[in-house]
Amino acid sequence: MSLADDLVRAAAAADAYAGDGERVEAVLAAEPAGGRRVYLCAFGGPSGRAWLALDDTGVALTSRAEVREAVSIAALCEIAGEAAGDAPPRLASPAYLDAHATAEVVAAALPAVEALTLEVEATYKQELT
Repeated sequence: MSLADDLVRAAAAADAYAGDGERVEAVLAAEPAGGRRVYLCAFGGPSGRAWLALDDTGVALTSRAEVREAVSIAALCEIAGEAAGDAPPRLASPAYLDAHATAEVVAAALPAVEALTLEVEATYKQELT
C-alpha cells in the first residue's frame, strides 16, 4: 500500500473522532524513533482547529510524550521538505530529516515546531496522560 493510500485510510479512521460540524482537513504521517507509524490528523470545524494522533490501527494516542514526538518530527520534516522543494506527501522520520534538512533549517524551525506542539496539546481531542 502506498503512503497516499495510508493517508486516505487514516483520514477515514479519523472521521470517527470528528465532532459536530468537524471534518478532517489534513493528515501527516510520521515514524518517530522506533519506527512506529503515527498519523497526525487536523480537524476543522465551528470551534476552530483540533488535533488527534492515530496509530497504524486507527486508535487515538493518549500518551503526551508520543504525541509530542510525532508532532515534532512531522513539523520538522514538513519544514525541511518545503525548504528542499520535496513535494508531499512525505513520511516524516529521522531518516527523512537527515536526508533533507540542514542544521540552519532545523534551528530556524524550532520556534514553529514548539508553537505547533503547544497548539496540538491545547486542542487535542482526547485527554493526554
